[in-house]
Amino acid sequence: MLSLFRALRADFQKLKHTQTFWIHIVIPIAGALLFLMCYNLFNSVKTIEKHVLYFESLGMLFPLLIGIICGIVVSQEEQAGQFQVLLSTKSRITTCLSKLLTLILIGMFSLFLALSIVLLGLKLFLHVSNIPYSLYFQAFVWIVFGNIFIYILSFWVSLKFGRGASIFLGIAGMLIAALMITGLGDRCWMYLPWAWSVRFCDFAALNFMAAAMHKEIPDFSYNLRKASFITSAYTFLILILQLLWFKFWEGRKCEE
Repeated sequence: MLSLFRALRADFQKLKHTQTFWIHIVIPIAGALLFLMCYNLFNSVKTIEKHVLYFESLGMLFPLLIGIICGIVVSQEEQAGQFQVLLSTKSRITTCLSKLLTLILIGMFSLFLALSIVLLGLKLFLHVSNIPYSLYFQAFVWIVFGNIFIYILSFWVSLKFGRGASIFLGIAGMLIAALMITGLGDRCWMYLPWAWSVRFCDFAALNFMAAAMHKEIPDFSYNLRKASFITSAYTFLILILQLLWFKFWEGRKCEE
């Protein structure tokens, strides 16, 4: 545990003065300000639907941002000496976990910033009285939970195939997430990782509205438990496979 903490601290120090750090600050601030500017423009849209639209937008954009960030971080390791810093460590598993946790934690910070700025803007500048704080907290949890798998997959793709493949995966994931919001995803979304964030946020919003009207959604608990189990199983499996693969990885060959 101590070695993992030291590796995490070292990884954060590496990112402190890089473009990766500033991307995680500038993009959420810009996105939050854009949403606040547009909030009062859509008067025909219900208030709760505006919030859900913001959550869905974050859920759709995250796969692309993850693909870009993972590609940049891995590319920096490659330029620093063909992954020799990663490959020369005593504990490969600790190194891999540190990289993944660093990416996930900085992504959580970025998401927290995006949601917090919107909440502050709604309260202090737009003077909205009925802000669903609990729904924003649930959205934060579900978006993070739904994207851990994508972080691991994108990190592996970046190591194996490079930045271009990771960005391409991010673009494809964003398009899949957009499609899964529609009726096309009603039956298959649980099995597609790129749909988890947006669909979980939709679940949270439906439950929030149903609770406000003192109604119950049929099979809500069952579907939520099923989706959560599938998400957890997928994430645990890909994490184990990633750690085992990285333990025996010897760097990227030219033909890759």
